[in-house]
Amino acid sequence: MSLLIKGVQVISGAGGGAYRSDVLVQKNIISSIGSLKDRGADKVIEGLGNYLVPGFIDPHARSDHYCSIFSNPRQEDLLKQGVTSILGGACGVSLAPLLYGTPDLVETWSDTGEININWHSLDELLTQLEKNKLGINFGTLIGHSTLRRDIASDRKTLDKKELAVLRRLVADSLEEGAYGVSTDLGLGYGGAISSAELKEVSGAIHDAGAVHVIGLRDPKNPVKSVEEIIKLAQVSKTKVLIDGLRPTIGHTKEFKKALDAVRNTPSKMDVRFLLEPFETREIPIRTLLPELAWKNSADQALEWLRSTGGRRATRESLQNYDLRSIRVASAPRHHFLVGKTIKQIADNWGIDYIDAIRKIADISNLGATVFYSDISAPTLRSTLGEKSAIITADATGVRPGGGHSVNESTRETFPNFLRGVVSEGLLSLEDAIKRITSVPAQLFGLENRGLVEEGFIADLVILSKDNYEVRNVVLGGMIFGESKLRGEVLRHYG
Repeated sequence: MSLLIKGVQVISGAGGGAYRSDVLVQKNIISSIGSLKDRGADKVIEGLGNYLVPGFIDPHARSDHYCSIFSNPRQEDLLKQGVTSILGGACGVSLAPLLYGTPDLVETWSDTGEININWHSLDELLTQLEKNKLGINFGTLIGHSTLRRDIASDRKTLDKKELAVLRRLVADSLEEGAYGVSTDLGLGYGGAISSAELKEVSGAIHDAGAVHVIGLRDPKNPVKSVEEIIKLAQVSKTKVLIDGLRPTIGHTKEFKKALDAVRNTPSKMDVRFLLEPFETREIPIRTLLPELAWKNSADQALEWLRSTGGRRATRESLQNYDLRSIRVASAPRHHFLVGKTIKQIADNWGIDYIDAIRKIADISNLGATVFYSDISAPTLRSTLGEKSAIITADATGVRPGGGHSVNESTRETFPNFLRGVVSEGLLSLEDAIKRITSVPAQLFGLENRGLVEEGFIADLVILSKDNYEVRNVVLGGMIFGESKLRGEVLRHYG
């Protein structure tokens, strides 16, 4: 099939200014850019002077965590906002490799019983996804916690033999097409990860030319946590993307100091941070609980939470929080809670808000998530233009209803980002487009994506010239809403 897009203002994604042109797509490739009014095509889109830009790239999607990549392979909520490529494997958890064929950690977010887990290696997972005919391009990182859970089921420090096994598994998965490794140093199994273990993993990542995405060891102490990550990047010479650095209310001074540490890294280092450009985010319910509930494994945390000391500590920890408007996003095996506020649940159960939080955490085996508004809006707005910020919707890709409620903030993440940074003069439209297209494509090595250039894959978005609203999305040369889209399973080869 051929597609001619006529009369658009092309913003290539490279940072240069917009220019008037036509674009011809043949099969799934951009074949010609220029004055093509005399060329014919199977399908024609009249651009009407609107902007044509590369498809947006989200490197921190959680469609694998919620298994929506299986239950909702079309991922329409992401496509509707112009996202054509996503990476999974965030927060230290991925669907592969599985040494024993059981994605235990994914069950924190979703019920995997409805999925036929017929893979062990990353290659086997990606091959299975190719058969599933996805509606979006999907690649993945390797979850550090997923690997170490299989290597050492408890939270002990890995010995030399176990470190060697870990490094080999990481190297094998990177060779099979992973775009990097995600390590969450804060929750669960990540808390036991030592500096020596981090160096082993980062060494394998560096050898493969991939990216290490690292979550803060202590979100309440972002400066120290960021300094630890920067030191690792300096030693390993690995590209690093920091996860969890957010301007939370009451901690904006610490956030700004941590951000200064990122800004002041030497130019030869590649250290950046993920940023969700909205105030309400979905978080695991266990992060609201005292430190012992999120620094231990789920079994240990639940045992402590049910104890007299755990109950007392939870009450002391939460007594100064306004919990009423917190809303349940997901609750495995307790779907009747989804969408309800803590106030509604507490009133229904005849208990107070703190006991409601504790009970939800308990009956969901710490698997519930909630929508929580804890971001400083002024600090967030001033941060959106940061050169080292990589924008993510942090979306789950699930259909609304059933066992999960959708965070409305994630549905217009990328158009809202464009409108915000341009209207406030933080970035030009051209630079803003670059931040969500070619920058993540080059960082992770997504070949032939992220630019409107001849020879590149035709993942394209037409934005309204008036308000940057998404008018058309083209995935691999096929028009969203008119054709059945077929996304690619992406593999990285360093």
